[in-house]
Amino acid sequence: MSFLANAAFQRRFVKALNANAEFSTQAQWFDGSVQIEVDDDCLWLKIYRGKVIDHATQTPPFGYTFKFSGPESAWKQLISGKRMWADLTFPGKRTFEDDPKLKRLGEMSVSIHTEGNRLESMRMTEAMFLLAYTLKHAANAKR
Repeated sequence: MSFLANAAFQRRFVKALNANAEFSTQAQWFDGSVQIEVDDDCLWLKIYRGKVIDHATQTPPFGYTFKFSGPESAWKQLISGKRMWADLTFPGKRTFEDDPKLKRLGEMSVSIHTEGNRLESMRMTEAMFLLAYTLKHAANAKR
């Protein structure tokens, strides 16, 4: 089980998102759901008018608007600050410490994948950056 399966983390994360005024502003016209998947663990967030109004640990029958999924190792790079959200979710290689001869230059892969309504996910780009960094903060918060 990953950090996402921890119920205390989920509550802390939802509370932090709902307290984040910038997230609320950026998501004020969103009526949809975002699913986060870390390995086999899932957190579904129903967002309406800039607030998380419901969450679940499995996908409801009506699905999600879009989701972000990736291995726990990628999410831990975000949480630790080793990599930024853009580095993990937008195509392209930005660190070459594992490739000093630049053989993988131009590689177009991501560590955390976006699936579902891509148009809506792009419209919500700023809100999703705020969601990601709120997740990072909640994961690093003292319990």
